[in-house]
Amino acid sequence: MSEELLQRGLNKSNPTSKIGKWDYYNIGSTTLKALKNAGIIRNVNYGEVENKKVDALIVSKQNVIAVIEFKQPKEFKTNSQQQKAIDQAINVAKILGAKIIIATDTVDTLWINALTGEKILDEEGKNISLLFDPSNEQLPALIEKISYSINETNNQLLSPKLVNPTCLASSIWQDVWSVSGATTENCLYTFVELFIFKYLSDLGILKSRNSFYSLIEMYATDTPNEVLTYYVDNIRKKIKELFPTLLIIQP
Repeated sequence: MSEELLQRGLNKSNPTSKIGKWDYYNIGSTTLKALKNAGIIRNVNYGEVENKKVDALIVSKQNVIAVIEFKQPKEFKTNSQQQKAIDQAINVAKILGAKIIIATDTVDTLWINALTGEKILDEEGKNISLLFDPSNEQLPALIEKISYSINETNNQLLSPKLVNPTCLASSIWQDVWSVSGATTENCLYTFVELFIFKYLSDLGILKSRNSFYSLIEMYATDTPNEVLTYYVDNIRKKIKELFPTLLIIQP
């Protein structure tokens, strides 16, 4: 393990901080090889970039979501300086499998599609300029939307589409009934619980390990029984705390 990781007590279970459901590692003095050996990123051959260092990463279960490049303000003033910062990160980002590059001097921030090397645009076609700050509560929603929207041919955020949920609701209801074999009443309880769980996660009320998306990711490393047990023992209790039983006093 690298000296930096040891000194700061960083490992796959203890990141610098959390950004929404993801782990954030601020590690400017650690090579990709050391990060791999520590289990923070995937254990694969990173070739010529294995001994390179990155300023920071956003990671989800060893999968790199974004590569962050920090620069001094004096090194980030001109277009050529900004392009140089992007070029320094883009090859590493591609090999790591990250779709997003964030280049910043803590005053200005560039959001780059690592698949194309172009700036990421909002729904109106303007450059996204939200300042990168790990404590910014707007970051998780933006990163989620960018990850969903961009690809090898698109650099722009996709506008939300109105979808009639009737067919999906009917399908979920049928699945719950056929799998559980429960009564109609109990199936309804389960359906409503699933709906509340997903809705509270989308609103950001259920966060991190308590969110719908984090639970889904657990299936990559845990058995279905372990995932269900975690939900019952932790997330369901959290939901109940948000909706305490109403005490009715009879007159």
